[in-house]
Amino acid sequence: MFEDAIRYPFRGDPIRQTAVGGLLVLGSVFVLPALVLAGYGVRVLESTLEGETEPPPFDSWSDLAASGVVVVAVSAVYLLGPLVVGAVLAALVGAVGYYGLTALAPVLAASEALVWGTSLVAALLAGAALLAFTAVTFAVYYAFPAAVANYARTGRVRGAFDREALWPVVTSGEYLLAMAVLQLVPLVVPVLVVGAAITLVGLLLVPVFPFVGALLSLRLIGVAATASTDGRSDAERVAVRDPSARPG
Repeated sequence: MFEDAIRYPFRGDPIRQTAVGGLLVLGSVFVLPALVLAGYGVRVLESTLEGETEPPPFDSWSDLAASGVVVVAVSAVYLLGPLVVGAVLAALVGAVGYYGLTALAPVLAASEALVWGTSLVAALLAGAALLAFTAVTFAVYYAFPAAVANYARTGRVRGAFDREALWPVVTSGEYLLAMAVLQLVPLVVPVLVVGAAITLVGLLLVPVFPFVGALLSLRLIGVAATASTDGRSDAERVAVRDPSARPG
C-alpha cells in the first residue's frame, strides 16, 4: 500500500499533473484555485475507489470547483463543529458553575472542608469534560478523511455523514495504518520545501511538494477506504453513485 502511494504521483503524465497542481497550490491564496484543488482531491479519491492506478486528469474545472465547495462545507462541519460545540458547552458550564458557586458561597464559607471538597469535585468534572471533548475532537479528526472518501464514493453530501458507511472504514487496520503514516507527511513536506528553497531551481519546485504530498495522502486514504466496498458486487458499486442503476 505504501509503495503504491509513493509511486502514485509519478504515474500517468506526472510532469503535466505536477505542473498544473503546483500552479494551483501557488494560486491557492485566492479562492477559486483552492476550490479546484479540493475538488481534484475528491476526484483522486473517486478514481482510486474505482480501481484506477493513475491520477485523474485536470478537466471539467467547473465540476472540480463545485466539488471543492462541498468539501469545504464538509470540512467546516467536521473541523469547526467540535470547536463551536465545545465553546458553547464551555460557556454554559462556566455560567452554571459561576452562579452555582455564588449561590453556595454562604453555605461553603462555614466549612473549609466543604470548600476543598467542592473545589475538588469541580476540578474533576472540568477534567472529565476536557478529556471527553479531546476524545470527541480526535474521533472527528480521525473520521474526516473517511468522510470525504465516502462523499467521493457516493457523490452525495450526506454520504460524508453516513455512520453506517464510515464505520467499516474507520475501524479497519488499513485505515488506522494510513492515518498513522499521514501524520508524517506534514513533517516531511516542510523539510523538502526548505531544502528546495535554497537554490533558485529548487525554489521553482516549492509549490510542487505540497501537491505531491496531497496526492500521496489521498491515495493512501482511498486505498484504505476500499476495504468497505470489498464485499459489494460491481452492480452494487455502480448503484451507489447512480441510484437508477440499482438492481431491481
